Amino acid sequence: MELLVCIVKNHRHVEDILTGFLDVGIRGATVLDARGMGQVIATSIPIFAGFKSMFAAGGASTYMILSVLEDEMVSKAVRVVEEATGDFDKPGTGFLFTAPVSLVRGMAKEIK
Repeated sequence: MELLVCIVKNHRHVEDILTGFLDVGIRGATVLDARGMGQVIATSIPIFAGFKSMFAAGGASTYMILSVLEDEMVSKAVRVVEEATGDFDKPGTGFLFTAPVSLVRGMAKEIK
């Protein structure tokens, strides 16, 4: 199994990704509100507030989508994300990665 971690800046992309996941048979994901380094520095550390423009999309909302997937579902999930977001070449768009998962507990059988 693999853990898919996807960071996106646009809430519409989140909606498109989740509905796309359902379309390809992915039934479980968690969405978290997140803040990137630029957002934290620009809003929480006053001395750095002037550097806000140096960080891509420093003030925009950020969303983290997490999903544990069977290996054969990873390429489908990545395709859904890329269809929703376009490519991640533009700074501040987001990014994704996967990591191996060796143990899962508490995942519903219909999701596995």
